[in-house]
Amino acid sequence: MDRTLVLIAFILLTVSLFSIEVSGHITQDTTWSPANNPYIVTSFLYVDSGVTLTILPGTEVRIVGADKSNIYNFMWSGNSQPIAKMIIVNGKIIAIGTKLNPITFDRNESEPSYRWGSIYMAPSAPMSTFEYCIFRHANFCDYVPGDWALAALEFANGVIRVRDCTFDTNLQALRSMYLSADLLIYRCTFRNSDNEYPPPFAGAGYLGFSAAPSPEPPEHYKVTIAKCYFTGNATRGPTGYYMDILFLNNVMDNYNTGINRQEESRNEYGTFSSYGNTTINGDGAWGCTSYAVTDTVFARRNRFVKPINANPGNSPLLIVASGYGTSYVSDNYLYGSVQAYSFQTNATTTYMYNNIIETNYSPAIDFDITSTAHQDGQMRFFNNLVRYIGSSTPYVYYTDHASPFMYNNTFVNFHTFQGSVGDCDPIITNNIIDVSYRYGTGSEAHHPTFYHNCLSIPIPTYAPYTDGGGNVVDNPAFADTLNGDYSLHIGSRCIDAGAYRPDLPEFDIRYHKRIVPAFVGVPSVIDIGAYEYNSVYIGGLRGYVYDSFTGLPVDCVKLEIEGKLPEFSDSLGWALFPTGAGVYTLKASRWDYADTIIPIVAAYEGEETVLNIPMVRVNVANDDEVTPNPGTDYGLSNYPNPFNPETTVSFILPSARDVTLSIYNLRGQKVKTLHEGLLPGGFHRMAWNGTDSQGKSVGSGLYFAKLEDGKHSQTRKLMLMK
Repeated sequence: MDRTLVLIAFILLTVSLFSIEVSGHITQDTTWSPANNPYIVTSFLYVDSGVTLTILPGTEVRIVGADKSNIYNFMWSGNSQPIAKMIIVNGKIIAIGTKLNPITFDRNESEPSYRWGSIYMAPSAPMSTFEYCIFRHANFCDYVPGDWALAALEFANGVIRVRDCTFDTNLQALRSMYLSADLLIYRCTFRNSDNEYPPPFAGAGYLGFSAAPSPEPPEHYKVTIAKCYFTGNATRGPTGYYMDILFLNNVMDNYNTGINRQEESRNEYGTFSSYGNTTINGDGAWGCTSYAVTDTVFARRNRFVKPINANPGNSPLLIVASGYGTSYVSDNYLYGSVQAYSFQTNATTTYMYNNIIETNYSPAIDFDITSTAHQDGQMRFFNNLVRYIGSSTPYVYYTDHASPFMYNNTFVNFHTFQGSVGDCDPIITNNIIDVSYRYGTGSEAHHPTFYHNCLSIPIPTYAPYTDGGGNVVDNPAFADTLNGDYSLHIGSRCIDAGAYRPDLPEFDIRYHKRIVPAFVGVPSVIDIGAYEYNSVYIGGLRGYVYDSFTGLPVDCVKLEIEGKLPEFSDSLGWALFPTGAGVYTLKASRWDYADTIIPIVAAYEGEETVLNIPMVRVNVANDDEVTPNPGTDYGLSNYPNPFNPETTVSFILPSARDVTLSIYNLRGQKVKTLHEGLLPGGFHRMAWNGTDSQGKSVGSGLYFAKLEDGKHSQTRKLMLMK
């Protein structure tokens, strides 16, 4: 076998039959390939300034390690290197593997307690790239005496590109305390089955990011952690200055995490928001966190599932709104040993709405404002279904120092309503409250007030409860509880029995219209509970996001409409946006695609406007300039398809132009022209009712919608079924 390798000045190469030993300085561009596997780093290896080390798919890199139980194995002793070795990068590494042939970085030894040091990108180094790489058994290591690198990838230069990598049993996976650009961690796997490290390193977590405390950057850096998989007993890790973090479409399986609490506002800190994540089992709390009163954060469309018999059963998964700003916790599903928790410090407002919580933990909800802070925040809990599925004597909520507004919720199968009410006065309006025993404890000085609720047992006449009127004691008459349907059945006393509130949203838990318009002489009425009876969808958009070149769906695309919280596309490219009726401008964006702007998108009450959203990929190669690829995709689509008797054909024009939209049959004969002439830029839709140009019905079969603008054309298949 040919085991030759280009000799580089100042680098020690020892070639054996089965390996190549490397150490010292790499002083010119070098490529490592799997033909020379494995590369064993026997001493500190330096990639010098201006030098690129390229590592090809399938390459194995093994770094000499040491027993992790002795931290001095990872520290300099005088002029002697640590026993464990590491790679120090002043130039850059381009390590791009493939799914079938990843690049591996691991310890050289087989002993379970051995760990290698780190890959350390120095402050002046350009951006390195790691794709389809596996990092196992990294610890910490002194890169110079007294200064540590604490992660498998420590990027002190503040920039890195990491995609499709696996981090398995490391002290920490990724870390930078000098973030200098936006950061994306995409489609990575984080595992940890061994977090028994000596102090002060125990529990370091998977990730640790921060910008420098000074100077303050012009804008916070955007840190996006998307489509990743986490499992094991390490936490997500600490975060720090000047970062806004988005946790997007990740999966956490038997994963432990925590919540940060601050007793004072910290404008130099950033925010944490989450969307579309799934947590299975595990322990801890996450959701959204803010540190300044001007912050807006959200925890939306997440799933928390912890089986009823999970261990530890007395340690629930918590979805949390925490901090100083405005928090939105909505459209989440929680099942098992779970709890909704709002911890606010000088909060502006927390909105918890349109969540389904099926829990065996008590209390199901916890509201709290720290007693050392200003208590001028508001907590609004509405349009939620909260159902107890355990076998003990649970209560619905606990609150201390916070006076929540709780309205239009459905609480089912509880023993007690409130566990304790501290220095606060909850307002409880338009709720279905199904408790079997009592309403709970309170104080003489503070009085929960009940307005227009449907109750299973009467409100006590003694303090601390206040009956504000309009309450009824009756069975709410749900539609079908055996199949989990807690909407109202015809004849329910909850229908039209609610009280109007000026802060009531226009929608219920399903985004159906909440307030029924008044007739002449009859006031507007709403229902009690989370569901509005016999009501229609408020209207909205359902977008399919795809790559205009490949036609494949694109996930994690951010969809924005001014004045509304963003939505994001899922793994199949779909995104639901319940906007309400109106005309909107929609922006679709993702880090590696050019922005798509779609003006004049109309949504109608009772309908979903379905639109295709084509995305044009940009060319991104390491830190090269971003160049859009040209595209001519107009997002031509139709809905429904197949159809009978009518379908709506929709398309997007980037600017005003003359277009022709026609229907053709299988023979290529024109059946009908739906439009010919000038149209403004934006979203358009036109109906075809299955007739030809003479108004005669055509037969069942396959047809084609063709959009032409003189230079480009696009075709869509239509299936008419009679």
